[in-house]
Amino acid sequence: MLIQDRLKSFVLRKGRITSNQKRAINELWGRFVIDGSRNLESSWAEKPSALDIGFGAGETTIHLAKTKPEMSVLGAEVYLSGIGSLLSKADEESLNNISILNEDVVPFLKERVPDDCFNLILMFYPDPWPKRKHHKRRLLQKDFIDLLNKKLKVGSVFYFKSDWEHYFQEASKLLFKNNEWRVIEKRELENYLVDLPQTSFERKALASGRKLNELILEKII
Repeated sequence: MLIQDRLKSFVLRKGRITSNQKRAINELWGRFVIDGSRNLESSWAEKPSALDIGFGAGETTIHLAKTKPEMSVLGAEVYLSGIGSLLSKADEESLNNISILNEDVVPFLKERVPDDCFNLILMFYPDPWPKRKHHKRRLLQKDFIDLLNKKLKVGSVFYFKSDWEHYFQEASKLLFKNNEWRVIEKRELENYLVDLPQTSFERKALASGRKLNELILEKII
């Protein structure tokens, strides 16, 4: 399937942006946001690096950057409110190891990122597209799983979370079919990944009675 023919996993909706988020976007965009039409620098593959896909309000992205200052952290998000929040927090914490991609992550990974690049890829709570007719829009499909596998270094981690049971089960079946990964327990992770902060999204999900499912995989081949 050609990239331009692929169904996108997101629909851009006009959301509310706070004055603080707007200020951060206006003042900090050029400092943190990368040009998705250019290749990711080869140095990303030469040092510890992480990709946080759909980072929401950026709590996890900030945690990674603060606890692993030697790691370059790339956060991918299409919604400006989330980007504004992350920009504001990154500036407040004086973090210089965060970069932001405000574009569709799929063509960027295909065309602009070298293979064997990342030590860690996070994908927390992607849009579940709950209606059956929309399932084909779900991001975690076989082709995307194969793409993620190419971009991870051997020994690296893919960490997936979902609060939508059906999506989690279907995605897990696809992930289990890939014999280049093995399932690992949370206790096998480094401390900075064991002690992730609870995000605002997770608090809302738990308050609504939804279960938070997670799957952690290590690339072994």
